[in-house]
Parts: sequence; C-alpha cells; structure tokens
Amino acid sequence: MTQQSAILEARGLSKTFQTPTRPIQVLDEANVLLAYGESLSIRGESGAGKTTLLYLLSVLEKPDSGELYWGGESVLDKSPNWRARKRATFMGFVFQAYYLMPELNALENVLLARRLLGKVRREDRERAADLLNRVGLSERAKQIPSKLSGGEKQRVAVARALMNQPPLILADEPTGNLDERTGEQIMDLLLNLCAEEKTSLILVTHNPDFAKRTDRGLNLHNGRFESA
Repeated sequence: MTQQSAILEARGLSKTFQTPTRPIQVLDEANVLLAYGESLSIRGESGAGKTTLLYLLSVLEKPDSGELYWGGESVLDKSPNWRARKRATFMGFVFQAYYLMPELNALENVLLARRLLGKVRREDRERAADLLNRVGLSERAKQIPSKLSGGEKQRVAVARALMNQPPLILADEPTGNLDERTGEQIMDLLLNLCAEEKTSLILVTHNPDFAKRTDRGLNLHNGRFESA
C-alpha cells in the first residue's frame, strides 16, 4: 500500500509518560497503515496504550516522536488550529462513555458535529434526521440523553460521528458500557454504517468476536504491534 492509497499512516509513534517514580513508555515506535474503506481492530491488555494510540492518531495528544499522515498529508508539522479544522471533517469519534451534551436532545447532539464547522443548514438538519432514522431513533429525536438507554445513547453517538461524512471513524471500546446483546447490536450498526458510507474504521475493543469482524486486526503489546 502506498501513502497515497492510505487514509491514515503512522510511522514510529512513541509516547512516554512521566510518573512520580519513573517514566513509562506506552508506545514504542508503533506503525499503523490503514487503507481507504478498510476496518482495523486493535486489541491489547488494559494499560497497553490503545486509547493513547487513538489520541496520537487524532493528535489530541502529540507523540514524542514519529510521523503521521492523514490522507497522505503530514499533520504533525501543522498548527493546532489547522489540525482542529481538519479533524472536524476528517474523522469522527465514538467513545465508551458517549459524551453527549446533557441539555441537548438526540437530534441536536447529532447536529453538534456540524455546528463546530459553522452555520447549520437545512440539508444538515435533513442528514441528521436521516442518520437518526438509520440508527433506529427517529421517534426519539426530541429526547434528551437522560431519557435514553445506554444503547440509544451510543446510537446517537454513532450518528454524530458520521454527521460530517468523515472518511475515518475512531471507536474506543464503543460497547464497553453495554450489555452483551446491546453491544452486538451497536457493533452491527457501526460496521454496517461504515460500510454503507465507505468510511474507514479503527476499532479498539477487548472483544475477540468483534475484532474478527474487521478486515484486519492488530494486538498492542509492550508498546508495539503484533498481527492478530
């Protein structure tokens, strides 16, 4: 795979955190290469650095060393403002804890992704409503998060992640707060919607069955990747 055919490429990402007793290296020259439309699962023991990796790939946290390319474009040498603007349209996020705005209803939470880019247009509202319908929540569009179940909250979060039609979704343990049956439904939804929208996916999960459903899998161990 060439850099031009990769939606995301990371070369030699390293990250060390200082603790009161000693420095801890979480990532040791980790490499990631993801094709357009490809899904990749990442597994590893707790504390292996999976969430840290997602923060580095999205540059919500900068690595100590390494290179990172979004759609073939180098990003670590760009300004924080450039990265923030690019990130808003380049990637969507699905977190274990949902991170919905409690005072906004489901439709408004989905639209929040678009508001970060500027004025919300009529076609944006139509897309948000369509996404809620596709995740099975059209009748719950006016409900605030406290009136939604955990599975419904995560459906809203999936719709929000896709709102700006990003080419890449980063999902960090998206079923971690859900029971087994609901988790399976959310995983079906996430994988199917990414396939429909031709969106690449990086999925961090502890679940080996979910990991097997992606195109490719990696295990993170001692700061480095091993093929799953």
